[in-house]
Amino acid sequence: MENFVNKKLDEVINCIINSDDYKKCILLKEKMAKSEDITSLVNSIKKLQKQYVNTHDDDKLLEVKKLEKELNEIPLYVSYMEHLERVNQMINYVKDELNDYFYHVLND
Repeated sequence: MENFVNKKLDEVINCIINSDDYKKCILLKEKMAKSEDITSLVNSIKKLQKQYVNTHDDDKLLEVKKLEKELNEIPLYVSYMEHLERVNQMINYVKDELNDYFYHVLND
């Protein structure tokens, strides 16, 4: 039984991994890692977010929003985020279906 379940889970995982969106995410992530503009913006945002969490300084939050807006104007990043959203939707669908299945098995 356990082997059967693992096999079916592997099939679901492979379905996601072999999807065009997942493959595109990997490709775009590699390209983004080579982009100094994107890397710099992401690092700056992370740094400012940490500062904001520690200080609750609204100026830090405004700077984060400004940099996020700038990041969201880079087509490579936007494309990555669109594909990542679709991959996350696939994962959430599987998670929701499993939760629903177990709920019915355990409560019916």
